[in-house]
Amino acid sequence: MIGDKFPDLEKRFLEYARSFYSEDSFILRNIKLKERHSLRVCKNASLISASEKLDCEEHYLAMTIALFHDIGRFEQLSRYRTFRDSESEDHALLGVKVLKSAGILSVLSPEQQDTIYQAIGNHNRYRIPDGLDSKCLLHSRLVRDADKLDIFKVLTDYYSEKDSFPNPALDMGLPDIPEYSHNLLDDIFNCRIASTANVKTCNDMRLTRLSWVFDLNFPETLRLVRERGYIDMIVEKLPQDNNVATIHAHLKGHMDSVLNLPCKG
Repeated sequence: MIGDKFPDLEKRFLEYARSFYSEDSFILRNIKLKERHSLRVCKNASLISASEKLDCEEHYLAMTIALFHDIGRFEQLSRYRTFRDSESEDHALLGVKVLKSAGILSVLSPEQQDTIYQAIGNHNRYRIPDGLDSKCLLHSRLVRDADKLDIFKVLTDYYSEKDSFPNPALDMGLPDIPEYSHNLLDDIFNCRIASTANVKTCNDMRLTRLSWVFDLNFPETLRLVRERGYIDMIVEKLPQDNNVATIHAHLKGHMDSVLNLPCKG
């Protein structure tokens, strides 16, 4: 049973992550950030799995995928000093390489390992590819939701400390200026996931994160996003103009509709 092996897998994860601890304050801060993020994504996966009433084996499989989904981030940050895949390498594919080369999942069955590798490889894609079997599709969707849910937390927590403790890794080298792309507004108005390909400012990145609302797969994820106020907190960091007010109402209406809640405007 994978549940019996999970404590040892968690121990191996922590040992691996902490092997990247450094006297370099930038590296140490962001290694710890990704360590904490991974553990919270694991908890999110547990919440979503429970809401979907997955059996014990699938529940722990989802938690294992979540635990290791960003395992490539540690080497990426240490080697390239960035979280931007476009300036380094795809952290999901790097993570699969790390897991395979280190043999971390060797205690699991080949079938379990294959599901984990596929779900991790899919977790940061613009869209999940077609042709997955039902189990891989379920776990790819689940880890994407669990990950987005915590990225919302990481970003909104950062807003409260950014002025005193800026973190270039989270700003991704983008200027925090009032401008934003109206193409991204169009994506949100049309209920589309926005691409990060042409993101030029922090506000552009905030808009792409808001568009994630249209790529959440489970009601529990959307309920938690709404309950925790993440959308409101991100919108507060955008220019307070008519366009932003309109997309805010649009996003809230979408969430209320999916959750079958009365719209409050």
